[in-house]
Formats: sequence, structure tokens, C-alpha cells
Amino acid sequence: MTYRLFIDSANAGDWKIGHGRGWLHGVTTNPLIISRAGKRVELPTAAQLAADVREAGIAELQLQVTGHGAADLLASGRALRNLWHGVTVKVPATGAGFEAAAALCREGVPVTITACYTAHQTMLAASIGAQYVAPYYGRMLDAGIDADGRLDAMQSIAARLGNLRVLVASIRSIDQLETLAARGFDTFTLTPALAGQLGQDAQSDAAAADFMKAAETSLK
Repeated sequence: MTYRLFIDSANAGDWKIGHGRGWLHGVTTNPLIISRAGKRVELPTAAQLAADVREAGIAELQLQVTGHGAADLLASGRALRNLWHGVTVKVPATGAGFEAAAALCREGVPVTITACYTAHQTMLAASIGAQYVAPYYGRMLDAGIDADGRLDAMQSIAARLGNLRVLVASIRSIDQLETLAARGFDTFTLTPALAGQLGQDAQSDAAAADFMKAAETSLK
């Protein structure tokens, strides 16, 4: 597998840096992200996001279902998937969520099981044919949960079955990203602030400045 990197944002302007630098695979959203962007959580908003992502040449957009029961979540998931073939439908790891997600997977809809906190939820996600599970690493740490142990268990299950990616969300720093990548995780979603830092380092910038200074000096 190759690394697959997403950005958490419903603002098209936030996508430009990662896309321009060549590392952005996709955009992830949820109702909180959309509402914090000043947009309404409704199907026309999702349709516009899908159109914007498609026009930008980004491969994937993850949109989350809304509703109060399995039937509502299933209908929402179908409507979101119908917007564009690049939409992956996010479904919360709840009882109703798994019921809706299982039906979507049977219909060939790519699904992310989101807000996944346990290994057994990962096992179920793999069993129904989901493409991703999304654990919230930072939130797990905040709650005093053994986040690293649980993520390792999720990754072990996903690697053994081979049809599932662990999409690590709620990354708080580049250091966390680097540590998790070194441990074998390959799929992440980043905030716009972290996305802006990716690929940069003060020492690299200083070396590049020295190279340019030498080049300019040689022409005098």
C-alpha cells in the first residue's frame, strides 16, 4: 500500500496546499466540520462539495450520513453516494450505523466506519466489507484510553484481512504523524493547520536558502 493522506475541511481554499504539493488524496468531512465552515448540513451542501472536489481533481471525498435510525442512515448514505463516484460514505460505529453500513457495503458503496474506538468494531468493519475505519487518536488520548495499543490492534486486524485501511483521525502534531507512520500506519487525515506544515522543516528551509545564496554568488 502507498500512503493515503486526507485533509479535514469543507473549505476549498484549504485543499490547495496539499493538492499543489502532490500529496493530497482526498477530503474528509463530517457534520461538525461542515457546520464550523459556516455551511448547512444538508444534501445541496454535500453536492457542492462533491462538485468542488471533482473540479479540483482530488480523488476522493468522504461525506457522513445523518439520521436517527438505520433506515435514515441508509437513505442518507445512498443519496450521498449518488452525488459522485468518488464519494466514500462515512457511517458512525453504532448499532444503527453498522446496520446501515452493512447494507451499503452489500450495494457496493465504499464505506468508512467512523468514530471507531475498539478492535472489535474494526473486526466488524472488515467483516461487512468497509474500506476504512477511522479512530480518533487525539480524542482517545484525551480520554485516557490506551490509544496506541488500540490502534495497533486495529492495524493488526486490518493487515491480516487485507481489505481495510485504518484512517487515523484527530492527529494533533507532525510528531504524532511521524511516529504512527514509522509504526506502519499509512492512512491519515489532517487538519488544515497540520497540512500546511507537511513537507516543511526549518533545517530544510535553511539548507535551501544556502543553496540559493551559493547559486546567486556564483553569478557575480
